[in-house]
Amino acid sequence: MDTKERIYGFFVQKKRADGLAYDTELLRSRHINSLFALEIVRFVEKEFSIKIPRKEISEANFHSIDAMAALVERLRGA
Repeated sequence: MDTKERIYGFFVQKKRADGLAYDTELLRSRHINSLFALEIVRFVEKEFSIKIPRKEISEANFHSIDAMAALVERLRGA
């Protein structure tokens, strides 16, 4: 299972995947709120065994599943 599928699976598990695509703008579409965003950060760190630096926790890096997957790949490659 690739990075995007694993992140998407988290949304499915949390019952937040209705109408969700990899490029869906998560805040604008109301798939996430500030509290759920924290849950996503914790999930990504645990699922991919990475530590996300505070400066990387931004709307740009978490605005879509595509953006999150790119962040994960970048941090895993570092």
